[in-house]
Amino acid sequence: MTDTWLGIDIGGTSTRLMLMDNQRHWLNFHKIATASWSQSPEALTELAQRITQFLEQQPVNGVMLGLPGILSRDRQQVLSLPFIQRLDNQPVAAQLSERLGLPVAMDKDVNHLMLWDLLQLPLLPDSAVGLYLGTGMGNSLWLNRQFYHGEHGAAGELGHIPFGESNLPCPCGNHGCAETVTSGHWLSGWAAEHLPDIPLGEVFSVHRHHPALEAFVTRLAKVIAMEMNILDPDTLILGGGVLAMADFPQDALRQQIRQYLRPPITRSGLKIVFSAPGDQTGCRGACLAAQRHFSEGQ
Repeated sequence: MTDTWLGIDIGGTSTRLMLMDNQRHWLNFHKIATASWSQSPEALTELAQRITQFLEQQPVNGVMLGLPGILSRDRQQVLSLPFIQRLDNQPVAAQLSERLGLPVAMDKDVNHLMLWDLLQLPLLPDSAVGLYLGTGMGNSLWLNRQFYHGEHGAAGELGHIPFGESNLPCPCGNHGCAETVTSGHWLSGWAAEHLPDIPLGEVFSVHRHHPALEAFVTRLAKVIAMEMNILDPDTLILGGGVLAMADFPQDALRQQIRQYLRPPITRSGLKIVFSAPGDQTGCRGACLAAQRHFSEGQ
């Protein structure tokens, strides 16, 4: 009998759904506006209805959610989901499972991106770090061949270390977090103020050597190197919409990360891989995570 898994990638703008069978054939892909269900007072009931419509009586063995927030260490509770705050402190997986009549699990969305990228490598490393730069800074830690969640479920919040002299407010509630000066949010704000006539996607093509953009890349390299010097992983995977922008200086970022690493061995030993961008990556990773999660012990 063929097993089938449903992976769901929930973002602030879009919710993506995809099916995968146990031969890793991709069966379907669907994208809806997150606001179409998340703004309802009964958000999970609305999400369950969208999932049921997507499945159209297709039996699945399990559902995996990817969420851009803080989850409990046991991945049973949503602790902080800034753009759907009504789900904070809720056992979202169990509540959705009850509505669907299906097994449901969940993890941080960045771990699903990372799982997909890890499985594209020639060999699965024992240790790796993923850094995905979009509006914010997603960070995934793969240690001893499993994802590391931390004591309270909040490991991998690299974007929220205090950094430099910045005192800018951060959506997390603190001031001066690294993410306030090393994210797509900072980049879009700077571009709107200083390059209002240039589309955001073209700022590196037109002004790659602007001092402010070069300083942005240097800040990013320093933040990433901090984590590399602490964890000393085998592989660093870099991805996200900012790093996929046209003419983003990936070579300069790679060189500067190495410059800030503790010499000698980490500079030559660290493998740096840039992730290939794709609209389906998050939900494909969620499908793979569902297969791994629900197949354990079978």
